[in-house]
Amino acid sequence: MYLAHTILQATLGFMIASATGAQAICNSTSLNTTSFNYYNDVENQTIHDIAIKFNRGVCDIGRANLMVDVSVVPYVGQTFIIPGEVCNPDWTSCVINGPGTDDCLVGGPRLYYTLNGDTLWKIAGRLNMTVDSIKCGGDGCSSKTNCTDGICPGGGGSQYSTNETIPAGQFIKIPMCHPSACDIEPYTFSKGVYKDLADKYGSTVGQIQMLSPTYNYSYIANEGGTAPPIGIAKNCRLLSSNYTILD
Repeated sequence: MYLAHTILQATLGFMIASATGAQAICNSTSLNTTSFNYYNDVENQTIHDIAIKFNRGVCDIGRANLMVDVSVVPYVGQTFIIPGEVCNPDWTSCVINGPGTDDCLVGGPRLYYTLNGDTLWKIAGRLNMTVDSIKCGGDGCSSKTNCTDGICPGGGGSQYSTNETIPAGQFIKIPMCHPSACDIEPYTFSKGVYKDLADKYGSTVGQIQMLSPTYNYSYIANEGGTAPPIGIAKNCRLLSSNYTILD
C-alpha cells in the first residue's frame, strides 16, 4: 500500500514539476486547442499514459469524458475525447490520493462492483476507507489471529492482497456503519468526474459508483449526445454517535 502511494506521489510530483516549467514559457497562441477523438489500441495503457502522450492534464481528459475515476484502466477499443491543450494542465484536482481512515461505509450501499484495473488500494481510496476494513470487515486485518501476508478471512476483499489487480465485474462486500444513511437521487451526469460530485454532495466516489455499477465514462455526452443518467448519494451521515459495523 505504502509503496504504491509513494510511486503515485513521485509520478504526480514529476508531472507537476514538468507542468510548472512549461507554464513559465507557455504561449497560448502556440497551443493546439482543438479537441479530437482518440481510439485506444494499446492494452493496459492508462489515462495517465494517454495524458502524457498528448501533453494534456489527466484531469482535463477525465472531465472531458465524464469519468468515474482517471485511475480506471481503459480497455482496448474504447474511444476518448482528447481536449485542447491549455497552459495550465490539471494533473491533481481529480486524483484520489489513497485510502482513507473510515472503518465502515457511512450510508451504504453494500456491494462494490469492480472496474478494470481495480485493486483494494484503489477501492479503499474511492470509499474513503482503510484497506484492512475492506479486506477483513470492521475488525481489520491486525486483529485477525490467522491473518497471513495481509490476506485475511472474512471481509469482502479477503482473497486479494492490497495491490493485486482484481478482475473486473467482481462484487466486493463492503462493511457498513449502522445506523447511517445517504439520500439517494437520480442524476443527469453532464460535467466533471465522480470526485467532483462526491465532494459537492457529501459522499464518496465509490458510493456513487456502486449506484450505477456498470458505468465507466462517456465521451459521447460531450459531443452533443445524451448525458448519462446515474444514481447519486448525497449527505451521507451517521445517525448516532455510537455505531456498529455490519460485516
